[in-house]
Amino acid sequence: MLSLVGLGIAYDITLEGLAAARECDELYLESYTMPIEEKEISKLENAIGKKTVRLSREKVESTFLVGRAKGSNVVLLVVGDPLAATTHISLLIDAKRAKVPVRIIHNSSILSAALGKSGLQPYRFGKTVTLAYWRKNYEPVSPLQLIEQNLFGDMHTLLLLDLDPELGPMDAKTALEQLEKMEKKYGKRVFDKLVVLSRVGHPDEKIAYGTREQLKTKNLGKPPFCFCIPAKLHPLEEEFLSLL
Repeated sequence: MLSLVGLGIAYDITLEGLAAARECDELYLESYTMPIEEKEISKLENAIGKKTVRLSREKVESTFLVGRAKGSNVVLLVVGDPLAATTHISLLIDAKRAKVPVRIIHNSSILSAALGKSGLQPYRFGKTVTLAYWRKNYEPVSPLQLIEQNLFGDMHTLLLLDLDPELGPMDAKTALEQLEKMEKKYGKRVFDKLVVLSRVGHPDEKIAYGTREQLKTKNLGKPPFCFCIPAKLHPLEEEFLSLL
């Protein structure tokens, strides 16, 4: 069997996930979709009672895990929720084609946690948007266009910031600067106010709301970050945001 076990947004593995990890024959960990600190991995291994084997993206996307699961009980630990990343959907498809039984043990995801923590009503969110680092010959403005489409439909936007293996997780102020550059290239200002969420679910979580100019001068916390860009506010949303 192949079990995909979510670690949640704060590496708080569920009781069912803990039992699966303790009972398995082979225990693997992937953290390329969301980096995890070494001290957190050590805490996790101590709770489980065994070491994890780290897998690269290439290894997870290959036939390796499905092949191992044909003769062993294999667990793959995934930060967040196992099915919140396309890669793991592909893994699920590969296992089903190979007739390998699959078990999914869910956990919290930034896709749900950030919406609630922002104070904005989850059902009013439109397309989720990712802001990638600009590079030489790669300076897209498509994130702004998607935000604009959401706002035109009176929908909020969850904006995820890049988690590049080489450049590291994008800082909130770097993201604000890049959005300004995008607007200059796009030729219009798309939005002004936003919610900045830092390390959602962790003890040092920070949430701030304001105009981009106001947020530039604030201590916004540490990465990983994500932004929520509000459309027209409901009175309850407005009241909650005013308290931030």
